[in-house]
Amino acid sequence: MKENTINLKKLLFQTILSIIIVILFVFSLAFFFRAELLGFSEHFVRLFGFWGLFWGMVLSDSLPAFVPPDAFLVLAVSGEMDPFFTIFSMSLGSILGGTIAYMIGIYLIPRFHLGRQIVLHYEDKLLPYLRRFGFGAVVLSALTPIPYSWMAYTVGTFKMRYRLFFLGSLFRIVRIGVYYYAMYIGWITGV
Repeated sequence: MKENTINLKKLLFQTILSIIIVILFVFSLAFFFRAELLGFSEHFVRLFGFWGLFWGMVLSDSLPAFVPPDAFLVLAVSGEMDPFFTIFSMSLGSILGGTIAYMIGIYLIPRFHLGRQIVLHYEDKLLPYLRRFGFGAVVLSALTPIPYSWMAYTVGTFKMRYRLFFLGSLFRIVRIGVYYYAMYIGWITGV
């Protein structure tokens, strides 16, 4: 039990640290590259809008090598997109992307040698969380710096019930909301 507490404290520390880093990063962007980021964000918002955020998150959380999900949050904050619709569209896209990764874990990864090798590589890092916390491991990956898409592949490969995975994935809404407002604070203080 003590080991669980230590790991949870470490994850809580890493999560708080990542939020602070996000605020500082966005503050730096706002301070040093505000005009450039505003121009890019304006272009992104004009071209893609909330659908761009949605599909960006689908790709980010189904293909982990794509673009980090937080990059889309930076565009949304600097592009002054509506907070509610930003969080809603990005959360929906993230959960759909996680569902795709989960399905890849169930149906595709076990069929290919390379897929099994990749899961085995990440299994050492993710499987202890999965064994120790079960459903909670999905919640932790949805909220913390633990890679959500890799957890989705892993729980799919180990055939966690989809309902449990989906319920844990709903915590992505909380993470996206917290990070949105952390970035917003970084953006407005970087003026």
